[in-house]
Amino acid sequence: MKNQSQEFNSIKSALKKYLFESKDFDESLTILLQNPQLLTDFVDELFDSLIEESKKNNDSELVKHYSVRQILFKTVKNSLSKKDIALLTAIKHTRDRNEKTAKRLSKVMKDTEPFDLMTLFQKVLMWLDASSRDKGISVLEKYPDLLTDKAEKMFTFMIDEAHQHGNRFFEQILRSLSEFFRILRLELGNKPVGYSRKELIEAVEYAMEKTDFSIFKKGKQPVIFIA
Repeated sequence: MKNQSQEFNSIKSALKKYLFESKDFDESLTILLQNPQLLTDFVDELFDSLIEESKKNNDSELVKHYSVRQILFKTVKNSLSKKDIALLTAIKHTRDRNEKTAKRLSKVMKDTEPFDLMTLFQKVLMWLDASSRDKGISVLEKYPDLLTDKAEKMFTFMIDEAHQHGNRFFEQILRSLSEFFRILRLELGNKPVGYSRKELIEAVEYAMEKTDFSIFKKGKQPVIFIA
């Protein structure tokens, strides 16, 4: 119950905009795409509850209102893969909290070697957005700083941020990514350079096998799209 309350609080403002403030189809669609945290089973169940309650109250207009919005919601949710939704969520979080996060990070990590957290996370998104395993490997070769403890520090900080703001979906995304890069780094012997492409491929395959990527897929669908 507490988790559901936190989840609702994290989407309340965006849900209100979608339900009551959007004036037409285009605006409703834009709100959904700009707020991918809405595209969850929790919100789908919330629509069912709202519609059922409206039926009990014999409010046909409200039933129609919620039903129309649920149809669009389901269309968008079912059209996007869980990876797409995860990427949209990550991009939104990065954009919205860039300045605040940078300021807080500078205080928390003042005694360590400074680095640009958001630039590093954007490299993670490039890896995640790779359309094939081979292209994902190339991203890791191009940005070896993803295979250093900087990435681990970045994920630790961002997981804490997401948890504090009640963003459970984004927190799950970050935990999966953090686990993958931690296993990958350890498998490569904590060295960002000095290994062959073959060794990197083998390490990636091992890290993929050991990481729970269920947040990015449906059922037992293989995670063929990740590095």
